[in-house]
Amino acid sequence: MGLQEDIERVEQHIREIEERIARQRAVITQAEENGLPTEGPSNFLWFLKETLSLSRDHLARLLADEFRAGDSR
Repeated sequence: MGLQEDIERVEQHIREIEERIARQRAVITQAEENGLPTEGPSNFLWFLKETLSLSRDHLARLLADEFRAGDSR
């Protein structure tokens, strides 16, 4: 798999995580409105946010690699 394919894959992963975060926020809001516990859903939201952060870091490294590869051409 080439560098550009890796970048596209990570960008897609980031979009998917962002969608999951939006859905998880809705789950938490609904739980709050219904007087249900939110600790579990909130912990999962934290996990999703951490995953998003790591994925963005990964994307930044890939983009830096792409930039450096362009300089060497």
